[in-house]
Amino acid sequence: MANILYGVHGTGHGHAVRALTIARFFKEHNFLFISDSDGYDLLHPEFRVLKISISESPTFHHTLQYSGTVFSFFKNIPGTSRRKKTVMGVIEEFKPDVAVTDYEPFSAGLSRRLGVPCLSLDHQHIARFCSMDVPVAKRIDLLLFRLAVWIQFRKIRKHMVISFFHPEQHSTKKHVKIFPPLLRQQVMERTATEGEHVLAYHGYSTTAEFHSFLRSLSHPVRSYGMNEDKTVGNVTYKKNSTEHFLDDLASCRYVVSTAGHTLLSEALYYGKPVMVFPIRNACEQFINGWYLEKNNYGLMNDAFKPSRSVLEKFEQNLACYKRNIEKVSFCGNEEILAVLGHYFRTGEYLV
Repeated sequence: MANILYGVHGTGHGHAVRALTIARFFKEHNFLFISDSDGYDLLHPEFRVLKISISESPTFHHTLQYSGTVFSFFKNIPGTSRRKKTVMGVIEEFKPDVAVTDYEPFSAGLSRRLGVPCLSLDHQHIARFCSMDVPVAKRIDLLLFRLAVWIQFRKIRKHMVISFFHPEQHSTKKHVKIFPPLLRQQVMERTATEGEHVLAYHGYSTTAEFHSFLRSLSHPVRSYGMNEDKTVGNVTYKKNSTEHFLDDLASCRYVVSTAGHTLLSEALYYGKPVMVFPIRNACEQFINGWYLEKNNYGLMNDAFKPSRSVLEKFEQNLACYKRNIEKVSFCGNEEILAVLGHYFRTGEYLV
């Protein structure tokens, strides 16, 4: 039995969902999590979590707010030393054998101080270790994103990169490997069917244009993200529920959503084409949408004001998208959990 220190990025649900999947599988080990915001809310009902105020990535009107991110960073500086001292005492008492960080830099720094092996497990490092043939207009954004990832995690030497797409890996580092997505158990318990409804999701504050677009569809729409029950035209808005959401996802015709990696992975696992609307200024979401379209699994609309012709193009190509999706396995659970199991037992990352 190992004691595992696990840092989880707090913004959004994808990081915490991945961490929950791992912790629920390895019930024989003890987990101590570090997280904040959405991550804390998801983790703390089941596991011990140290809540640390860290830099957030606030989103409003379907746009990542640079000013809010900078303000969050400087707001937390005054209490950094105090928080580190308090948290360090708890962690030293916990006596971790190994550490994992899912895009959470605080735990990475603490593990170095304790001399504990630390493994990075996230999707963001796909940009750091792989060649990205994004449009010229996005290359500065990509460079800045890579720089941000490198600055926060440059001292970690072991990386598990989780991704539904596999661009060419330019890094020759021995302990860097790309794995297919890690899926939660509830996803794999369901069998995909095809109904008439469209599944819509936005995990952040969005725009009126998004809702107008949903009402323009010629199919019934089941929409999640507003956390309320109401019906407007053909759109049925539903309160947050993992079980109902996955039921609707597994049985939908196709998906309309933001470009978060976890939802895209789950949709592709069920064989569902996706039209994505990446959060503006969020480079990772643009990359996800770009490679979704590049692999012909769906369509990206980063303008966020889709014309009728864009919708018609997407729906006319549904059969093609489905054929391409069927050729690929979007579940890496067996391999990922085997690698993690060895790491938790021995502290060695073997790939």
